[in-house]
Amino acid sequence: MKRITLFIVFCLITASIFSQLDFGVKAGLNLTNISADVLTDDYQIKSNDGSELGYHAGVLLRASLVGIFIQPELLFTSVASEYTVTDVNTSLETLAKQRVGRIDVPVIVGAKLGTLRLGIGPVASFIVSENSDLSDIPDFETTIKSATFGYQIGAGLNIWKFGLDLRYEGSLSKLGDQIIIGGESFNFDSRARQLIFSLSFEF
Repeated sequence: MKRITLFIVFCLITASIFSQLDFGVKAGLNLTNISADVLTDDYQIKSNDGSELGYHAGVLLRASLVGIFIQPELLFTSVASEYTVTDVNTSLETLAKQRVGRIDVPVIVGAKLGTLRLGIGPVASFIVSENSDLSDIPDFETTIKSATFGYQIGAGLNIWKFGLDLRYEGSLSKLGDQIIIGGESFNFDSRARQLIFSLSFEF
C-alpha cells in the first residue's frame, strides 16, 4: 500500500504542472490472454488459447497543456485465466480457472488531436486477491508476485463529457516465477496480455 501511495503522489505532483485538469470515473471490460506451460512428472498445466473476460473500474485525472496530456489512473482490475490440467499417468484432462484481483496504476502520456487522444505509458499492478482451481492439485503451491509492471498503448475519443478508450496492455514482468508440486519446483513464466475497453465520464 505504501508503494501505491507514493506512486499516486508522484503522479499528482507531475500533473499539477499542466494547466487544465479533468477528473473522472471509468469502467469497462478487459480480455486477458495468459501464456503458461508447465510439465511435471505427473501433470501438464497449459494455459488455454483465447482470451478470458474480466472487468475494471476506478478514477482518472487528465492534465493537459498545448495538446499534450498526462493521465494517471487508479483502477481495480479483475483478471481471469483458464488452464487445462492433464494427468500424465491417466491422460485425464480438467479445466482450472483462476481470477486475480489487482490495483492498477497506469500513467498514460500522449497527444490530443481534436477529440482524439493517442497515448502510451507504464502500468504498475499490485495483486490484492487470488482465487485459483489450480490449488486443487495435490501438494500444489504457487507464489504470485505482489507487484508486476507492464505498458499500455491505445487511443481514446471524447464526446462531450464521455470518453471511449481502447488499449493494449503488455507485460514487462512475470505474474509468478515458479510452482511447487509434491515439494519439487518448476518454472512458471506466466505473462498476461490484455485488450482493454473503457467508458469514462469526466466532471
